[in-house]
Amino acid sequence: MIKFERNINQLLPYNRGEYISYFDEDDFNFNRNVIWYGVSLQQEDIKDEKLYKVSEHVIDNCTHNLEITFKEIISRLDQGLPWMINHDDKDLMWFNKEIKTLPKLIDIFNQSNIPTSFIGCVILYRENLFELAHELITYPYVLRYKNLDISHSQLPFVIKLTGHLTLDLLSTDKTLIAEVLNFNTLDYFLKIPYRGRL
Repeated sequence: MIKFERNINQLLPYNRGEYISYFDEDDFNFNRNVIWYGVSLQQEDIKDEKLYKVSEHVIDNCTHNLEITFKEIISRLDQGLPWMINHDDKDLMWFNKEIKTLPKLIDIFNQSNIPTSFIGCVILYRENLFELAHELITYPYVLRYKNLDISHSQLPFVIKLTGHLTLDLLSTDKTLIAEVLNFNTLDYFLKIPYRGRL
């Protein structure tokens, strides 16, 4: 089952305003008692590279590895609960231009009679996430648009998919982040802590 919701803020198991503020180093209005921990998973051969200079083979290898890791994280944390997908810091139209390279993602909008100009979040379960995994991972890179946040519906845990082909893990639960970092498939990647600490 896939649902589309305009207001994700009431559904998340964390305060989205505090989450966004925490990662904006110029915003000092957030609740300093809530600490977010984060680590960015980056493939060494594209770290610090301009992606347009990287070969298609390296890009394909990176997205393949990201997809394997993404699916393992979802499988381990899933608990049969829904996941929510939204743009990371500001809700915008899902598609800012006509695109033909993300057919599965566009199809879920069409099947639900939702325009691709929809602004809000998509709520879905593991099987749908697995079907869409490759397109979700490449969405920010292909569209050169917005990063995606994929949030668990009960755990304060976010998977951020970025246009730099990184997979960032964020949580207020430091123990949970440490547990996820021990998953086997993460060995493909460099683990770069947010703000130099974890």
